[in-house]
Amino acid sequence: MNLIDISKRVENELLKEDIKENVYPINASLYKIPVGNIVSNFIYLESDGEIVGKVETDLIAYLQISDKEDLLKNIVENIEEGIVAIDENGRIYYANSSYSKILGVALRNVIGKYMQDIESEAIVLEALRTKRQIKKKNQYIKNLNKYVNVKIYPIFKEDIFKGVFSIFNDTTEINNLNEKLTRMANVAREYNERITAREKLKELKIIGKDPEYLRVVEKALTVSTTDVGILILGENGTGKDVLSRLIFENSKRNNEPFIVLNCAAIPESLIESEMFGYEPGAFTGAKKAGKMGKFQLADKGTIFLDEIGDMSLEMQAKLLRTLETGEIEKVGSEEKLKVDVRVIAATNRNLEEKIREGTFREDLYFRLSVVTIEIPPLRKRGIDVVLFLEHFLKSYNIKYGKKLSMSEEVIKILVEYTWPGNIRELKNCMEQCVILTHGELIEYEDLPKRIRESNYSKEVRTLDELLSKQEFKIIIDALEVSDWDVKKASELLCISERTLYRRMKKHNIKLS
Repeated sequence: MNLIDISKRVENELLKEDIKENVYPINASLYKIPVGNIVSNFIYLESDGEIVGKVETDLIAYLQISDKEDLLKNIVENIEEGIVAIDENGRIYYANSSYSKILGVALRNVIGKYMQDIESEAIVLEALRTKRQIKKKNQYIKNLNKYVNVKIYPIFKEDIFKGVFSIFNDTTEINNLNEKLTRMANVAREYNERITAREKLKELKIIGKDPEYLRVVEKALTVSTTDVGILILGENGTGKDVLSRLIFENSKRNNEPFIVLNCAAIPESLIESEMFGYEPGAFTGAKKAGKMGKFQLADKGTIFLDEIGDMSLEMQAKLLRTLETGEIEKVGSEEKLKVDVRVIAATNRNLEEKIREGTFREDLYFRLSVVTIEIPPLRKRGIDVVLFLEHFLKSYNIKYGKKLSMSEEVIKILVEYTWPGNIRELKNCMEQCVILTHGELIEYEDLPKRIRESNYSKEVRTLDELLSKQEFKIIIDALEVSDWDVKKASELLCISERTLYRRMKKHNIKLS
């Protein structure tokens, strides 16, 4: 170690007579300084006849004494790993040039300093306390914002603890690269899942390009390959039954039965026999041969319990018992039958609120909702409204042998309408319009009365303004889903990168 490594800078001072005896060349080795003959508090460093630095005499004496330990002769100065040695009190008495290079800290700022003052949470202090070897990977150095792999070894001389030395290498770049790769992999996986979701929707002829809805489909596809219970939430008409079939058709049970039971459509007195079946003569009006229930019919397959929130507490208890035991008991029988059924339930009710009211069992809720999927209402699905309008208009034109189109005013009204009945209401609206419209253009007067009288915006807005508003939302959603990667977002939207850039410029959307 040379004097320059631990010196304090002194700017352009001329050599003075009274300090000449304590002046040494700037590159002199600190181990050749005769500190025993020096009475001054400092020695000075000289370059080209000028004083350029100074070092405390006590520090040099301390380092020379420390150097007499056997450690330093075994340390190679020029290895790539950083090395630092501290005494039993935490004071640093050696650090190699790689230490300075890796951590970006000048040796003069650490030599002679206490580690407790430099990095109070340094792991090397733990080694000082325990006097044991420590090895850590990706250790974070807080005040330098660095990651290192570190190995710390205790130093003993004649069984007396003298301190520790640490060998480490910088892993910050690798750590950041791994983090970046992980993030990129997650984005790529999410992007591929969106593509898979879009392809699956196309295959099953399900309409949807809204990013939020695509996320719902992605989640459904992810859990479809498992056997966990799924609870689908959503307003009436959002397509809960469609999503349940999507899950079934992508499950391991897709070659087995798919049985649907609408819990709200069956009278309370009949739902148990409908669900579990009954024995011959179980009650007045029962079939002589008895009847298999929905669960028995669904054995090895899947049952979809729609409107589960309308089920009575008594039936909830019986359903819970079946889910827990895998057994059913037909009405009029004491024999228990084993069934292997996956359950997908759906409701438009707020089950958590019903639990607080005491009208829905909490244990059944948790049994049904291992995974919960919530379908967004149509009014939150952006461009999907336009897609549904086009789809049903085309479908009913074919069905009824017509070639109708919609006026700009009608499109404006239908785009702004909130669709409380969701897709089902929109479908019925379009069928009614196609049936009742005379001529070739669906006009305001052809719309259902409830839509004409709805509180849609009265301000004068053109179709272009309405579609522009929707386009802005769709572009933002696509960019967010694609982690603001324009290429991926353009593929997601099925348009060219050039087109997407042009539309981003139009809406003043800038890459973050």
